[in-house]
Amino acid sequence: MKNGPDYPIEMKSHNFCIEGIGEWEISVPKTVYPPREDSELLGSVISIFEGRIGSALEIGCGSGAISILLAKLGWKVTSCDINPYAVAATKANLENAGLSENTLVIEAGVGFDLEIPEDVTLIVWNLPYLDPETTNDFEPVEGASMFDTEEGWGNALHTELSNQKWGLNQDSLVILLFRTDPISCSSPKYWRSRGWSTRSVASIRIGGERLEVFAMWRPGWDEGPVIIEECESTMDEFSLVEGKKWGRIIAKRQNSGRGRRGSVWNSSEDDLAASWVIDPGTIEWITPGILQTSIGAIVAEALDAYLKWPNDIISADGRKMGGILVETSSGDPMRIGIGLNKSDSKKSQDGIWKSGWNETLGDVGAREVFCLIDASISSFFEDRGFFKMPTNREMAEMSWKEMSKLISRGCSVEVEGVESRVVGLKMDGAIELLGEDGAFVIGDLDKVKWSFRGHECR
Repeated sequence: MKNGPDYPIEMKSHNFCIEGIGEWEISVPKTVYPPREDSELLGSVISIFEGRIGSALEIGCGSGAISILLAKLGWKVTSCDINPYAVAATKANLENAGLSENTLVIEAGVGFDLEIPEDVTLIVWNLPYLDPETTNDFEPVEGASMFDTEEGWGNALHTELSNQKWGLNQDSLVILLFRTDPISCSSPKYWRSRGWSTRSVASIRIGGERLEVFAMWRPGWDEGPVIIEECESTMDEFSLVEGKKWGRIIAKRQNSGRGRRGSVWNSSEDDLAASWVIDPGTIEWITPGILQTSIGAIVAEALDAYLKWPNDIISADGRKMGGILVETSSGDPMRIGIGLNKSDSKKSQDGIWKSGWNETLGDVGAREVFCLIDASISSFFEDRGFFKMPTNREMAEMSWKEMSKLISRGCSVEVEGVESRVVGLKMDGAIELLGEDGAFVIGDLDKVKWSFRGHECR
């Protein structure tokens, strides 16, 4: 092994193959993590960047398999690991593959003198995902490649990027492999709660564990929303974001926001009134009904609230927290309007007590809630050009999963005075119910009366 230690060390040879790209024999020292199924899963995602030219950073490079793939695809690669044997192995394997040009391998890591190069546009890490080590069987540099920390290595990377003020550009991406079942200390939800979009792009189940690769980015190509002091409705202000790939509008005060059935949704500066303008071509395969319910499901999950079909966000006891409105017209982009209350209050127009996000998220401001929801919606519907967009079926399944949380808590429905049970969601967004005369489908929300523990939900 070239560039290795000055004394003998046990070596093993491993095959690393990415279909259509290449196959390599990787020499791996005893204390270094070898390429396995998780490496191939991560490599399959990286392979879609074939033909890209840019600078990439692999953290925890191990034996160098992913760095070899990145170099093969034409990236200028910086690789790092805190294990000196991993650094030596990566250098040697890059050289043996004839791919050492335009590569730099350094001994560093998150929390260990790592400086993110300013020109890096892609960061890759096969995160250690085993539960935090509690024995003394491993030296720290050995265990770091396999065991997560209580803080979470992935969460620590986010902190590192924030502290170093990594210079994002339009194409900047972070690609991380997480263990999502059972949940590890590192979590994509941590990134999303801090305003990063997180899309699952590949997964595999190995034994009792589910591993997932997530792509992470800042919504709107890191361009913020348009903020206006006051308007009648943010849904009418879409000209302010004309031509933007991911346009968003926030109004500090909305005087005549539109709700369903012609209702008016007013908001104060404490509340959130915002609209998203989306190119309908990016989601044209999603039916309008499922689009409404899926946006509602995304927002409900982000707020730790509940979704009442088709698009109301409600509290655990059935009080309305907010609502979703989707509009489109010929020649205009698709508009998604979201109105949310910060705190509970009695709205004068209908006399109904409402809930607010402060009941689930605490005393956070409207801008923080916007960033959370923006990242959550972007995770599914912002087209970055490299990853597949969600299908109608996937969005319907996610919507049903979120709706089921409320139904399982005892929410019941009546249709024309007859009590029924919601048993499914159709691909067009209609709900399937089971009544005394059997199963039937309803697409008109005005025919459905929802109740929660004896109280009507409106």
